[in-house]
Amino acid sequence: MGLRGVSFEQCAAILLTGSWASAVALFRCPWSALALRRQQPMPRRVLDAVFFIPGAGPSVSVGLGLLVAFSHPPVLLNGTTLIVLIAHFVLVSAFTYGNVAAGLARLPADFEQVAESLGARPFYRLRRVTLPLVTPYLIAAFSLSLALSMGELGATVMVYPPGWVTMPVGIFALSDRGAIFDAAALTMVLACTTSIVLIGLSRIPTRASVR
Repeated sequence: MGLRGVSFEQCAAILLTGSWASAVALFRCPWSALALRRQQPMPRRVLDAVFFIPGAGPSVSVGLGLLVAFSHPPVLLNGTTLIVLIAHFVLVSAFTYGNVAAGLARLPADFEQVAESLGARPFYRLRRVTLPLVTPYLIAAFSLSLALSMGELGATVMVYPPGWVTMPVGIFALSDRGAIFDAAALTMVLACTTSIVLIGLSRIPTRASVR
């Protein structure tokens, strides 16, 4: 199989991995940020630190921790695609949570208070007031998480199975074998793919605001 076939498989692997991890983080982290928004300052700071721990250290430590945790029964994930997805999810969660929490902190409380004074129930306020206002931050969080996932190497190289090689791992393997030009070509493919995806995502808030 030539470089073109290999790059297509690796591009599909990193796109699926990044999209899955970023989507799951986008589903989980906003609810955590919303729940901690009403907490007292001290407990909120402590729980904020817990969310940021996975992104504070080297990604290799995340990969090693997952290998230690899931290489023995009853949960045996070593050598599966799922462990790669979990590794990427753990790494991007901190960035997703940070973006959403920052967006919520910048929201003016007046809109929600006015909706509450008009008798809007909590779920209605969340669906019609809070989430629309924070949508740009949600899209930014997804974009940043996806970009991070598509370039992630440290944890992935620790846990990836032979049938699920992402582009950063492929680039590392090529350069390690001395195939510098092939690695450079694959790097350009990764850069172009990431740019196209991010440009497409960056247009979503503009279209939403026009509507």
